Amino acid sequence: MGKKYDIAIIGAGAAGLTAAFTAAGFSKSVVLIDKNLPGGECTWSGCIPSKTLINIAQEIHHAKKYTPQLTVDTTAILKEIQEVIQTVYAGESPEVLQQSGIDFVNGYATFTGPNTVEVEGQQIEAKKIILSTGSSPMVPPIDGLDSVPYLTNETIFTQQSFPKTMTILGGGAIGVEMSQALNRVGVDVTLVEKSERILSNDEEELALMIQQRLVDEGVKIHTASTAVKAGKQGDNIELTIEKDGNETTVSSEGLLVALGRQANVEGYQLEKAGVAYDSKRIQVDQHMETTAKGIYAIGDVVGPYQLSHMANAQGITATQNAILPINRKMDYEHVTWCTYTDPELGRSGLSEKQAREKYGDSIRVYEHDYTHLDRANTKKGSIGKVKIILDKKGYVLGASVLGDRAGEIISQIQTIKTLHINMGKLSGVIHPYPTYSEVLVKIGKKVYVDNLLNQPVVKTFNKAKDGELPAEKIAIYGAAAAAGIGIANMAVKNNKKPKLGVKNGYLREVPSSPNAVSSQTQKKDKHVASWPYNGSKAQAKKNLLGMLKSYEGVKIHQNDDNYVYAVATSKVMKFKDDIEFYFNEAAGRIEFRSASRVGYSDAGVNRKRYEDMAKRYFSISTHTRNS
Repeated sequence: MGKKYDIAIIGAGAAGLTAAFTAAGFSKSVVLIDKNLPGGECTWSGCIPSKTLINIAQEIHHAKKYTPQLTVDTTAILKEIQEVIQTVYAGESPEVLQQSGIDFVNGYATFTGPNTVEVEGQQIEAKKIILSTGSSPMVPPIDGLDSVPYLTNETIFTQQSFPKTMTILGGGAIGVEMSQALNRVGVDVTLVEKSERILSNDEEELALMIQQRLVDEGVKIHTASTAVKAGKQGDNIELTIEKDGNETTVSSEGLLVALGRQANVEGYQLEKAGVAYDSKRIQVDQHMETTAKGIYAIGDVVGPYQLSHMANAQGITATQNAILPINRKMDYEHVTWCTYTDPELGRSGLSEKQAREKYGDSIRVYEHDYTHLDRANTKKGSIGKVKIILDKKGYVLGASVLGDRAGEIISQIQTIKTLHINMGKLSGVIHPYPTYSEVLVKIGKKVYVDNLLNQPVVKTFNKAKDGELPAEKIAIYGAAAAAGIGIANMAVKNNKKPKLGVKNGYLREVPSSPNAVSSQTQKKDKHVASWPYNGSKAQAKKNLLGMLKSYEGVKIHQNDDNYVYAVATSKVMKFKDDIEFYFNEAAGRIEFRSASRVGYSDAGVNRKRYEDMAKRYFSISTHTRNS
C-alpha cells in the first residue's frame, strides 16, 4: 500500500521547490520527487554557477586593467563555482526539506493512474499533483555533432578546467553571458549565432551595444551564420558554419551548445493520467491546470518563459489553486528578465516595436543615456541607456535598461508597472546621490511635465505659442475649461506680451516677477550692471546681436536703432522670458532687463542668464577689439 499525500510534486527545481514550500506553508502533507538532488537546473547548472563565473570573470577583467600580464587558473575558478553551488544547495537539501515538513523521494516518477505515481517500485498517491519536470539543453541535429564531445550548461561546470579555446553555438542569454565570462578568464571565444544579431528578443540598439562590447573585449562573433557540420580534428572540434552560401570552419578545443531549452515531457507516462502534451510543453489552462483535473504543471515544462522567477510565480499560483477554493489566473502581462553581461541588459514588458504594433503612435518613448548620470561617469568606459515606453497617459508599457545595475533598475520599473503607478509620480521621489537609479527620477520629471502638457486645457493654451490662438481667446477657453485653475492663468500670462520698450531714456517698468533683473532698477536684489560699449556703438550692437544668435531658444523680435528685444523660450514648459537691451548713448553703455512673464521659472533663471550673456558679450567684444 502506497503512502498518501495532499500534494505530490514531480521535479525539485525552482518551480517545484516553490510549490513544495508554499503547500507546506498551508499545513498540507507534501512529497517532492526528483531523479536528481533538489535544486534543479538553476542550482546545479544554471543561474548559480553561471552568475558565480560572471562575478569571478568581472573581478579578473578589472584586475587585468592594472595587471595586464595576470594569469588565471581556471581549475581554481571551477572549484570555487562548485563551492558556491554547495552553499546554495545546503539551503534546499533533503534534510532542510524534511525540517519544513516536506518528504523528498529520490527517483524517477511515472504515472500509474490519474492520482498515483510509482517511484523506484514505491506507490505514491496524492489528492493533487503538480508537474515541474523542467527542461534540458536543446541539441540540434547537426551533422556529426553526436560524434564530438560537445558541452552544454549541464556539463561545462563539471570539468576540471576550461579549454583554452571555445566555440559557443547560440547568441541568446546563455551563449552571450558565457562568451563574455569565458573570454575574461582567458578562454579564446568564438560565438556563432543564426540570427542577424545576438539577443534577438531584446531591443536591437541595446543588444548591438553589448555585441560591440564583446567584440572590443576580444570575442569573435559570427552572426547570420548556421552550423551545418561538426567533426574532430586532433585535439580540436571543427564546426563548419554557413553564411550567405559560403562555408567557413571554426576550430576550437571546446564546443558549447547554448541553443535554448526543450521541455522534459518524455518518460513520465503522462498519458495514463490524461495529461495532454507535445514536444514543446505540457498543456495547461490559465490556472496552471492540465487537461487532467487535479493535476497542474509549472516552470520550464510549461513556458512560455523559461525563467526561474517566472517558475516561482507559477509555482505559487498553481499551489494556491490546488489548495484553495478560489482559482487565480496566471498573469503574463508583467514579464521581466535580465541578461547578466557587463553591462547588464534588463527588460520589462513590451519593446518599442511591440508597443507600436499594439497601441500605434500614441505611445511615448523616453530615453536617458548613462553618460548623463554622475554615478556612471565615475566608472571609466561605462556605457548604458534607459529606454521606457509609456502609454499616452504616462503608465509603463515596457522598458529596457542597459548598464551597470540594470537588473536592479528594471526591478524598480517592474514594480511601477505592476502596481500601475504613473511614471510622472517618480519626479517627487528622492533618491540617494550619486546612484544609477537616479535615472528614473530624471525620466519621471520629464514624464510629469509631459503629463501636464498633455492635459486638454493645456494643449489649447499651448496653441497660442505658435500664434494659433489670440491671448483673449485663451482666457475665455481657460475660464470655461479650467474653471479658474491656476494653470489657465499661467498660460494666459505666458502667451500675452507685456508693454515693453523705452520711455524717457529708461526701459519701461513692467509688473515685477520673482526673477526679474534690470540695470535700471533701484531695487538692490533685482539690480545688475549695464555693459560698456567697448568700442563704437555700431560694433557693440554687432557684438550683442552675435551673442544673442548663439543661444538656442532665444529669438530676436525687435531690432531698432537704440533698442533690441528678444524672447527666451524654455525647452520643456515653453515658459517665455522677455529680454531687452537699450543703447544708452549719453552713458555709452548697454542697459539690460530680463523678466519672466509667468514667474514660475527656475529660481534665479534671469540672473543666471544675465551672467552668462555678459560673459559671452565681453568675450566677443574682447575678440573683435583685438582682432
